[in-house]
Amino acid sequence: MTIDESHQALNDTVIANGYCVGCGACAVPEESPFKIVMDDYGQYQSSLKDPNVFASTHIDYEKLCPFGSGAKNEAEIAKKIFSDTCKHNSQVGHYNGVFAGHVAEGEFRKRGSSGGMGTWVLNELLSKGLVDYVVHVKSESAGQDLNSIPFKYQVSETLEETQQGGKSRYYPIELSEALTIVRSQPGRYAIVGLPCFIKSIRLLQAQDAILAERIQYCVGLVCGHLKSAHYAESLAWQMGIPPKELEGIDFRIKDPSQPANRYSTYAKGRCGEKVLPTNQLFGADWGAGAFKYKACDFCDDVFAETADVVLGDAWLPEYVKDSYGTNVVVTRNQDIQQLIVNARTDGRLEMDDMDVDKAVQSQDAGLRHRKVAIGYRIHCAQTEGSWVPPKRTDPAKTLSPRYEMKRQRLRTELRALSHEAFLKAKTAGELSDYLEVMKPVYSQYSRQGRSFVRRVLSYGKRKVKEVVKFR
Repeated sequence: MTIDESHQALNDTVIANGYCVGCGACAVPEESPFKIVMDDYGQYQSSLKDPNVFASTHIDYEKLCPFGSGAKNEAEIAKKIFSDTCKHNSQVGHYNGVFAGHVAEGEFRKRGSSGGMGTWVLNELLSKGLVDYVVHVKSESAGQDLNSIPFKYQVSETLEETQQGGKSRYYPIELSEALTIVRSQPGRYAIVGLPCFIKSIRLLQAQDAILAERIQYCVGLVCGHLKSAHYAESLAWQMGIPPKELEGIDFRIKDPSQPANRYSTYAKGRCGEKVLPTNQLFGADWGAGAFKYKACDFCDDVFAETADVVLGDAWLPEYVKDSYGTNVVVTRNQDIQQLIVNARTDGRLEMDDMDVDKAVQSQDAGLRHRKVAIGYRIHCAQTEGSWVPPKRTDPAKTLSPRYEMKRQRLRTELRALSHEAFLKAKTAGELSDYLEVMKPVYSQYSRQGRSFVRRVLSYGKRKVKEVVKFR
């Protein structure tokens, strides 16, 4: 295959088989044959502008896509960038520092979903003169209502603008528009993103000298999976705000009376505002994977292994009881590690050194699903005769314990069913059409989880805390 045929190969494999995560990398090159569109399921997807178009011959599109057959995997990319200065862990990737804590200065923690470290790192890079701009996700109308939808990647150059990008946004976004600005506007940039998005940036940099020069730092986010726009609509609809009336959403409202993992959801519609504990809303069980992109079930990167620093929630007993949130932070870049160490010394951060194994424990459920069970999902897809993206994990015919295989099949069913059922419900204007289809399957999934807990407790093989984390 020649480079000028690579766009068609990408279309026939990743895109045609539903593995596009909508990152937008393939639409960034000049004269790209691809465009990014929002599909009927509320997902960004890549599409050929014209099936007969001839792409620019200097770009290999299969090597741009994080799920493309020609792309380097996360380990290969990270080894080239970090191996000389970092240690390595099979679950976390490379690291030169591992921390848990929160921002002690300003309102970073108050405004953030967790410990406030995401916005703080970007602000610190700006204020110390290490970058001129940051590329991050915020409301399209940021400055007026920070929770208004849609959310999108934007370029910020002041500390005030960067503050508008705090909070977790469980909503589809894409990079092509923002990276077009980076290509046209000279300067030094930091960019924040999910693991697959950071990987796509590294792949772009390998073929685009301008992006390689201008993007100085990649800030990664620990990831469970990416949600479609219908996830937000489904939560708000259950709160009495129909999809057509939804104007804004905040997925993580902290409750001082509850642990950090017991947060609420805020939604704003034409008729007013609503707040409800998230665990009272159907479809918010992250492990079940409603409204998940298919690509996310074939990704084995939890700790954004190609990023200079990665930030997540410290889901550990010693931290989760703090309702204001605590971050787990893994650094791979010496500059960012030093920023954190200096700020801790100055009292601007409250940050504990952490053993890398504790960082692994903080994301135990996600790592089990993404780095272990992925082998079984690959096997199932191949058994059906489907094309599967190349992964670091080999196919696995079985999982241990064996009943986890049924849970994986039910998760796959819930993912696919959520997209179909909600679209039909939205078209009909009846939320019950979605709930009535989903609840029986979710009940089966929940029973499998309870069965697992009972079996483990009866045999005494694990502590209760470990059982609860296996979701």
